[in-house]
Amino acid sequence: MGGMHGFGLKDRPLAELYRTTTGPVAFIDESYREPLHTDERPFYSMSAVIVGRDQGALVRDVLMDIPGSTYWHTTEAYRTPAGKRVIKEMIEYIAGAAEYNIVTVQTQIRKDDPSMKTARHECLGALTKELTRGSGPNAVRLLVVESRNARAHPGGDADDANVLKQLRSAGSIDRLVHVHHTSPSREPLLWAADLSVWAFRRNLAVGDKQWFEPLQDISTVLHVDGADVSVKRSNPHLPQQSPGVQQTVSHESGRGRGRGPAVASASSVVFDGSESEALARIRRIAGAAGKTVEQEVTLAVATNEPRRLVAAANAYLRQSRQPGAPAKPRTEEAITQAAQTIMKPEGSQKVKDALEQLRQQRAAAAENRPETAAPRQQKDHRPGYQR
Repeated sequence: MGGMHGFGLKDRPLAELYRTTTGPVAFIDESYREPLHTDERPFYSMSAVIVGRDQGALVRDVLMDIPGSTYWHTTEAYRTPAGKRVIKEMIEYIAGAAEYNIVTVQTQIRKDDPSMKTARHECLGALTKELTRGSGPNAVRLLVVESRNARAHPGGDADDANVLKQLRSAGSIDRLVHVHHTSPSREPLLWAADLSVWAFRRNLAVGDKQWFEPLQDISTVLHVDGADVSVKRSNPHLPQQSPGVQQTVSHESGRGRGRGPAVASASSVVFDGSESEALARIRRIAGAAGKTVEQEVTLAVATNEPRRLVAAANAYLRQSRQPGAPAKPRTEEAITQAAQTIMKPEGSQKVKDALEQLRQQRAAAAENRPETAAPRQQKDHRPGYQR
């Protein structure tokens, strides 16, 4: 199960972009706290989760299989204990399956930017420049961004397109960089970005670190304004007791034009097409964690994770039910043996029953398939030989 196409992808223009572009794909979502008249510091953040092109279909399948739904919103799921357990499982899966994760955050919200439009532009600009620095086959050239509500944000997606247009005109990004806006209901891989930026927000807003911790090893955080990311710093719209921190910027905005880029949390894992040791390690993890069902099964046994095995089995079952999908007896045997190894008997039996049901459906479909007439045999007119 390779590539980006598969069950759950409902956006045809995006499917065409997957077909005509190359390299890993970045999935982007936002989170923010508005500049209200309280002591809570406003901020704006964006997260880009990068998924390898050869594993997108599997990651999408697993993300849908874990909650067992084609709809997802992390904030809603967090309201129930069961939802919190699902969030934890999905974040842990993303930490192993994504190639890397980049977050941009703006904490110095201007008084003249109550809608946070400027903050979004600066975060998106910094994020795009960082994501697309590389060159060669592993460079990111496609950004998939969650569409904004047109009523709440009249400029909507067109504003984002203008940001990229300005970056291209300035020579800050490659001219082959594409941006496509869509809904998470049409591309569930956007759920990964929703989970990542939600986890970062929990850490930033209320100091709840547990959700973002699994993503730390694959994450780089860029502070657009250079401010420290303290949880309870007072609102800059209210009287301040101190002048605040010294400003450094990583995106050349109007507030710090000309300064060099500064990564506040860690060294960048993407630079001029070369791979750092961190990125090389991340790629090794991703290579072992999510490119095929077979690798997922192997990893589930190696790490003794029954849930991971169930997710891989569900992904295989869904793939196998697609029209024209070939049978893979070796994969089915591997899933069966893995279930016997790491699952309780009742769980192992459920996996066996599901695979047996698949085989029966396959056999029934073969019986109902209309027979095709055998091709007429052609005579071989060579002397002494008749076929």
